[in-house]
Amino acid sequence: MDKAVALQLVRRCLPLFESKGLASVGEIEGVRPRNLLGLWTGMGSVDEIEVAGKTATETIVVKSIGSHKKLDDELALVDHMSYYNEASFYESDLADRICDSGARCPRPLLVDRSKDGEVTICMTKLPGRGFSRSPEQTKAALSWLARLHACFWGKRADAAMAVSDLSGQACFWHLDTRQIELKNMPQDALRWAAKGIDARLKADKMQTLCHGDPKGANIMWDEEAGVSFYDFQWFGKAPPTKDLAYFFGVAAAGLSSEESERELLRFYHGELSKLLEAQEDAVPDFEYLWNSYHLALCDLGRWMKGGFSFGNTRLIFGHVQALLKSLDGLKEKSEEVYQDKIFELYPP
Repeated sequence: MDKAVALQLVRRCLPLFESKGLASVGEIEGVRPRNLLGLWTGMGSVDEIEVAGKTATETIVVKSIGSHKKLDDELALVDHMSYYNEASFYESDLADRICDSGARCPRPLLVDRSKDGEVTICMTKLPGRGFSRSPEQTKAALSWLARLHACFWGKRADAAMAVSDLSGQACFWHLDTRQIELKNMPQDALRWAAKGIDARLKADKMQTLCHGDPKGANIMWDEEAGVSFYDFQWFGKAPPTKDLAYFFGVAAAGLSSEESERELLRFYHGELSKLLEAQEDAVPDFEYLWNSYHLALCDLGRWMKGGFSFGNTRLIFGHVQALLKSLDGLKEKSEEVYQDKIFELYPP
């Protein structure tokens, strides 16, 4: 990003600095843009701009997204379209509501869309450095997720979705957008169970708005400010356990047994329960939460089976094998029969 573009963006963002928690920099004396990284699809970049003013210096982050019209690869297009979902997230008041709930995330300063499909998102910069997966940071991240989930619990999720242009479902691996990976799967029990798992999670009585991609690379840690999350490309509606399954599967450390999983999940359940009770919402039973988490891990395993595997695959596919074992003995190998059995074993 050249200085002229950076200066133009800063001037457009400047009126919101104080209301978004930034210092009033006064008259701009100079800007210094610095590239941080390229986007996953290769169609854009993330930069930071240091703004030197007469009274203070601040730094903002700019995500520049290229047009989807330049992509013809179906998988790349699915991923690239998520950036437009993130733009919708920042065009709404959702980020401010999340921050106001006590869960820190970037606040929007500017969202600019061109007719050709290019998007520029300017936002506040999060303090701290990368997530280290320590027990302290792991629990802090779960507390953050509990605050997010409580903030949009139940009907609040539907109300928020109704006034935003979010794409709908949270989490990058949800079945409706991952048909290529589904076709790549062998004709086995997990494939027959895929639609049933997806349907059961959609019918889950716990529904909220989820981050959708809570991996370590999307988490910041600061000794004073605590934990914060960014990258809201896959933000949307889902059971909270889809966030938990991904976080446990790829970000949390030390999960080597069901006992350790349950212990960490009980911590989240305790954090969520306090928040739900404070806002007079019914608290889900722990075993119901566990079963939903179990199915969400199987859902993640389904995507990995047709795509590529990473993270704690022993944990993820351990849950898959446990589910498939419970489905053993079904005489008819069909999606309908498997779905009926899943709903019987795990009533919503």
